[in-house]
Amino acid sequence: MKKAQQRIDKVLESVCTRIQDEVGGLIGATFILSDLRRQFISKEDAFEQLSGKQVAAKLDITGDIEGQGCLLLEMKDAIRLGGTLIMLPENMLDEVISAGKYDEETEDSYGEIANIIAGAYTKVFEEMYPENCRFVRKTQELILPVKVDIGSDEPVPDQLYYQVVTGMILNGRQLGNLVVLLPATTFGLEEDEPTVVAEPAAAVKPEHTVTGKVAESKNTEATVVEPPVNVTPDFDVKKHRKRVDALLELCRQKIGTEMGALLGVEVELRYQECRLVSKEDYFMDEASGKQILAHMDVVGEIQGKGYLFVGLKDAIFIGGTLIMLPAGELEKAVIDEVFGDDAEDAYGEIANIVSGVYSTIFEEQYVKKIRLVKTGLEQVLPLKVDTDSDTPMPNQFYYMSSSTLNVGGKAMGKMQMLFPAAMLQLDGILQQEAEPPVQQPEEKKAAPSVDRVESIKSQIFDVLVVSDDALETEKIMDVLEQRHLSAKVLSFKENVTDYLPGEVKAVLLVMSDVNEKAFALAIKISAVCSLPLIAAGPRWTRSKVITAVKYGVNDILLTPATSDDIGEKIEHLSIRLAA
Repeated sequence: MKKAQQRIDKVLESVCTRIQDEVGGLIGATFILSDLRRQFISKEDAFEQLSGKQVAAKLDITGDIEGQGCLLLEMKDAIRLGGTLIMLPENMLDEVISAGKYDEETEDSYGEIANIIAGAYTKVFEEMYPENCRFVRKTQELILPVKVDIGSDEPVPDQLYYQVVTGMILNGRQLGNLVVLLPATTFGLEEDEPTVVAEPAAAVKPEHTVTGKVAESKNTEATVVEPPVNVTPDFDVKKHRKRVDALLELCRQKIGTEMGALLGVEVELRYQECRLVSKEDYFMDEASGKQILAHMDVVGEIQGKGYLFVGLKDAIFIGGTLIMLPAGELEKAVIDEVFGDDAEDAYGEIANIVSGVYSTIFEEQYVKKIRLVKTGLEQVLPLKVDTDSDTPMPNQFYYMSSSTLNVGGKAMGKMQMLFPAAMLQLDGILQQEAEPPVQQPEEKKAAPSVDRVESIKSQIFDVLVVSDDALETEKIMDVLEQRHLSAKVLSFKENVTDYLPGEVKAVLLVMSDVNEKAFALAIKISAVCSLPLIAAGPRWTRSKVITAVKYGVNDILLTPATSDDIGEKIEHLSIRLAA
C-alpha cells in the first residue's frame, strides 16, 4: 500500500470513531458507523452507485492543502437524523419520511449534523495528518444522481476521488450509507510512489559511522559503542538476541510489580513481543493514537537513548491513579484527554520506575553495564512524525519490546520500549533475515521438520487462540481460565498448522479487522482439521458472515465483546465438546 494511502486510511478510522461520538452526543442517540470501505473512484462511477434522492453537502478543504469534496446520504436518512435532533416523535418521523418531506426545519437540523461531521474531519486531521487542513461544510442541496452533469463542477468537480463509505445504525435501526468524496490529488493519493526494495544490511551505508568514539551527527545526540558492534567474526546474533529477550522478559515482570506497588493496584504487562522495527514501521503501523514519549538517556559502558511510549489516555489514567483522583474526575480526564501538570508529574514518576527497572537488570546482567535515566516527556502524534527527520528520535532501526498494559483489572493499550538496534548489537538481525536460507539435501531437511511438528503437536492445551487483537484476547483468556480451559495464543505470523490438530479441541480466531487476511487463516485452519472454529471480530456484515461460514467458521463473536458474550460462546463450545 502507498505510504500516503496508508497514512490517510489510519486517519479515517479515527474520523469514523469521532463522528460516532459527536453525532451521537448531538442528537442524544446511539449512532454507529459500520463496515468502513475506501476506494479510488471517478465522479461518474461515484454517482452511478447512488440511488434515490440524495442530500449533497459540499466540503471545502482549506489550509496547507486545498480542494473540494462532498458529503452524501439518502434524503430519508437525512430526514431521520435531522428529525431525531429536533426530537420528532417516532410515529411522526416515520410519516415525514414516507411523505418525503424535506422542509426548511429538517434541512437546518441536518445541516447541524453535517457541520458536526465536517468538524470531526477537521479535528482528527489537525491531530493526525502531517499537513494542516480544515473541512468546511458549505451549501447543501437535494440532487438526483442520474441527473448529475458529470462534466460540470456540481456538486463536485470531475476528477478522481478517494471515496469513504460507512453504513449507519441509529438506535439499532440500520440506515443507508454515509458517503464522503475526498479529492485524491489534494491528499497526494494520485501520484505513484517509487517502490523501495530493501537490500541486505551489509549493503546499507549507515547515516553515522561509529568507530568507538562519539559519532558526529546533525542531531546533538550521539551514540557511543565501544567496541564497535558486530566486528567479531564469530559473533552469534541469534544467541545474543535470546539473551537480550530474556532480560527484557525479566524487565516486563519487574515493571508490573514495581508499578503496582507504587499505584497500590495490581499491574500486569502481558503478551510481550520483541522484534526489530524501523522508525517508519513504528509510527505508521505500531503506534496507535496520541502517545506520551518518555526520553531515556542510556549511560555507562554504552551511551545512547531509549524511548518509552504509552498511549495518552493510558498515561492520564496511570498518573491520575497515582495522585488518587476520584473515579468520576479521572474518567472525565481520560475521556477529555486532559493531561494536567499533576498527572504529568505523576506519570513521570512511573517512567522513572520503568527506567529504574531497566537499569537494575541491565547493569547486573547485560554484557555491558548500562543504566537508563528519564530525561523528559513529550506528546507525539504518530502520523505527523516525519520519519526522515531526527525527531522525536533518529531514523534508524530499533529493537522494540511491546506489552499490553492491565492496571487494576482494566485492559489498556500498549507500553512499548524502543532501543537503537545497533546499541544492543542487534542490527545484525536485519542482515540475518535478509540472507536466503541455506539449502540442505532433500533427505536431510525433511526429518527435523517432522520431529519439530510432532513435538509441537504433543503439547497439550484445550483451545488454540490465533489473534492479532491483544485486548480482546486478554478478555477471552480470562474467561477460558475461569472455565478451567487451558489455551495457547499464537500471532497471525506464526505457523498455525504446526499445532493442529494435536490435542487441541477448538480454535478461536480473534481479528482486529474482518478481512481477507483473516479469512485466509480460517481457510488454512479448516483445511487441516475439522475442529470447532469461532471467529471473533468487529463490524460483521451479512456478506462477511456468509464468507466466514463458507471458509469453515462455525460461530461468530462480535467484538468488542463483554465477558458475558465470550462466556456464552465458550459455554456453547463446552457443550459441543462434551457431546
